[in-house]
Amino acid sequence: MNNRIRCAIATLALAPIAGFAQTLAPSQDAYYVLGNGSNFGTATTITVGSSGSIGLVQFDLTQLPAGLTAAQIQKATLTVFLNHVNTGGSINIDTVSASTPWGELTVTGNSGISPGIAVNTSVMTNTANTFIALDATAAVQGWITTPSSNNGFMMQANSGTSVQFDSKENTTTSHPTMLTVVLVSNGPTGPTGGTSTVAGPTGPTGASGAASTVAGPVGPTGATGLSGNNGATGSTGATGSSGSNGVTGATGSTGNSGPTGPTGAVSTVAGPVGPTGASSAIPGPAGPTGANGATGPTGTVSSAQLNLVGTFTNAASNVTEYFLPTNTAGTTASNQTLSSTFWFPIPAACTIAVGAMTAAGNVYSTPAPSGTTTTNVITLLKASAGSGAFTATPVTCTVTAAGTANSAGSCSNASSASFSAGDILVMQDVQTTNVNTFVKLSTNIKCQ
Repeated sequence: MNNRIRCAIATLALAPIAGFAQTLAPSQDAYYVLGNGSNFGTATTITVGSSGSIGLVQFDLTQLPAGLTAAQIQKATLTVFLNHVNTGGSINIDTVSASTPWGELTVTGNSGISPGIAVNTSVMTNTANTFIALDATAAVQGWITTPSSNNGFMMQANSGTSVQFDSKENTTTSHPTMLTVVLVSNGPTGPTGGTSTVAGPTGPTGASGAASTVAGPVGPTGATGLSGNNGATGSTGATGSSGSNGVTGATGSTGNSGPTGPTGAVSTVAGPVGPTGASSAIPGPAGPTGANGATGPTGTVSSAQLNLVGTFTNAASNVTEYFLPTNTAGTTASNQTLSSTFWFPIPAACTIAVGAMTAAGNVYSTPAPSGTTTTNVITLLKASAGSGAFTATPVTCTVTAAGTANSAGSCSNASSASFSAGDILVMQDVQTTNVNTFVKLSTNIKCQ
């Protein structure tokens, strides 16, 4: 029997300088077949490629903070869940033209829907039951600038591809398309300073002098004196004669060498030390390069905290419940699995250390069988950036509580795991005992 998987809400809380993310569920989704007048807005899948079908999905951006500008959109990620592969291949994702709006319960193959700008081309769709995350930043920025142009996304198949994605009406695997928007977070605006109510005194104005209307006379210009005559140049005297050189005398003969004297004894007393020589103007050769020092420890991202909290309303009891792995309130469940369908990219490399993940839960108000307990195991799953395939990490947390009404339990993880920037995080909850379920199961994770 397939596990029942319910939706959860993921909220990412970071330090103000790092920004924060908000995940939106689709406001409407559907598909249509060209030339076919039927409407498929209530289908549990978005079929793309079969009989020329084209998928549509739209998000209500008014859920984002008021006054948001395109410059404050740091990243927008569109994530779809590939439910079934009839014929593998690839698809193209475009925006829907601003001139062709559509309605989930009225759109048909005769509605004349046309594409806008390209978002992603040749997206591979070969493996069923996988998430595919795509960059949609430019499209969302354009819709924030011109809200009337937001007619959502269009999915079209390439070369005979035929696949199906989960729609928001799917209650079996329950993985509708999601749009995660990372926003730039600005610090709070400081208070406006008060306005002074007292004006400073104005200084007195000095008296203006009277202006003269008569210009003074200009004196006459003096005469220029005469230039004197140049004197005559004197004559050059005669050059005297050079004297003759004297006679060179003869070289005398060389005398005989005298005999060599005896060698003196070696002195036992050291002579005085000579003065220190001057420093050389030429530098000596450079010494060898020292060995590299040891690599320092890897830095961590500080003050970054991820809070994952799953929630939904149980129609049977009309109360808000957290991570409820049962079919209806108050019934017994065995080995039920619940995975968060809200995911988001890790913004910076960080580590979830021992004790950084905590969880708490309360047993449903209807008492469980006498002597039993309720146990839920929470495991973090991650997918490397761009892979779309999730694997379990060592970070787990087991919450156990007595099977009596309103009993509570809590836990803290005992393992660590590292995450890289761009990794996608999902949380999974498995109920491992055949007893009544938790009415509330909440989890807090600190990535540091």
